Amino acid sequence: MNCICRETKRLVSLLPLLFSLLLFAGCGGEHFAVAPVSGVVTLDGEPLANARIGFEPRRQGDSPNAGPGSYAKTDDQGRYTLKTLDGRSGAVITTHDVWIRTFVAPADRSGKLIEAAPERVPARYNDATTLTFTVDEEGSAEANFDLTSTPEESTPSG
Repeated sequence: MNCICRETKRLVSLLPLLFSLLLFAGCGGEHFAVAPVSGVVTLDGEPLANARIGFEPRRQGDSPNAGPGSYAKTDDQGRYTLKTLDGRSGAVITTHDVWIRTFVAPADRSGKLIEAAPERVPARYNDATTLTFTVDEEGSAEANFDLTSTPEESTPSG
């Protein structure tokens, strides 16, 4: 009986270690390599400040999971640097659908939505995006997007 008690205590003492190992293993989750991505967004030749940019990876091969998306907010000069949803710098190495928007639904302290400024970026760059960008192993410091408010098509300039 004393032997069983000692073995039980020993197993119980190992539970935190086993739990940690399972947590870090991710239950068989996939690992997606990322590369650094940054650039500049302009609208009609002017830096697009305070815009949100998102890179949504396209699924590759048989995997049902495309990997985490990456997001950033542009500064006063339209510059941005992406971070993945899981906190890594950059974006998954693959082709991405890219969206850019300025609309933010602000709320007052009570949580009630207040009037927001209209979206400045045409829908072809956000809700109905036509933008794509391929991130390779090297990444890119020139993932630039020159947008126009006129109906003509825009493409990444980098």
